[in-house]
Amino acid sequence: MQDNPFETRRELRGRSLLMVGILTVVVTALTFFVFFRYNRDAPLPKALFNLFLYGFFFLFNFSGISRARLSYNRLLGTCPRWRTLGGYAFWVAPLFIISIAGTYVLYLPLSYVFPGFVESWHLEDSTVMIWQDGDNYILANAVNYLTIVLVAPLMEEFFARGILLTRWSVKWGVTRAILVSSIVFGLLHTNVIGGFCFACVMAIFYIRTKSLFVPMSLHILNNLTVWLAVYFTMDLDTSVSYETIADFQESWWIGLIALVMSVPCVILFWRRYISNIDWRIPYLTEPPNSENNLSN
Repeated sequence: MQDNPFETRRELRGRSLLMVGILTVVVTALTFFVFFRYNRDAPLPKALFNLFLYGFFFLFNFSGISRARLSYNRLLGTCPRWRTLGGYAFWVAPLFIISIAGTYVLYLPLSYVFPGFVESWHLEDSTVMIWQDGDNYILANAVNYLTIVLVAPLMEEFFARGILLTRWSVKWGVTRAILVSSIVFGLLHTNVIGGFCFACVMAIFYIRTKSLFVPMSLHILNNLTVWLAVYFTMDLDTSVSYETIADFQESWWIGLIALVMSVPCVILFWRRYISNIDWRIPYLTEPPNSENNLSN
């Protein structure tokens, strides 16, 4: 087996990657302010900002990854068959339900204690997926679709599961690495609890299948599902950000239903995937040569 760059190369240290991520956010925010400060409320600058954020992050890390001589074949693993991938795709729907439950578990209690924070952070400043008006809003929607459905899932899985999870597994062990990398992933999303649960599932699927193509594909399908849900439920006669604190609090029953539905999903997932799993990190093992490693 080849040397493990996650043990010997400083470029793949988790702390360095996080610092680069912070620098990326700062540089991208400054770029956004300089180039679009005269029209910051237009849809296109906001869509380009999200795309540039991932672009800068990738460019700032690419040189370090190249110097580390990372084996992409070992990191990505074997691409599963469609039938195998379809079995894992079943979990996109439960994860969507858990995400809804996580939103209410986090923000509903906070809406009574810190209503201003919830209104500004969750209701008003939540990520806009589809604009209905504004300058160049059609082009902005195309850019946003590309970023949300394709670019973000590929980049986030590569760095969160491929790089951070592997590096922190070498440093702290698999269990702690899953928890810490999932916490970081959740904190980078508005729905912290939903993001954390999603990250844990993707990490387990990556470890179980020894293939990064599985979480990448499911992440793409998940984001596509969310985008389609927004598209088919948006009201064309009102603004996208029409919901108030009172409306959110009155919809508590939605969170309760989602929470009740999430319980059997968690139990089924635990029984099916947590037991009888090879907890070795994919990069530390040889690429899978049989379909057994990609079975449901």
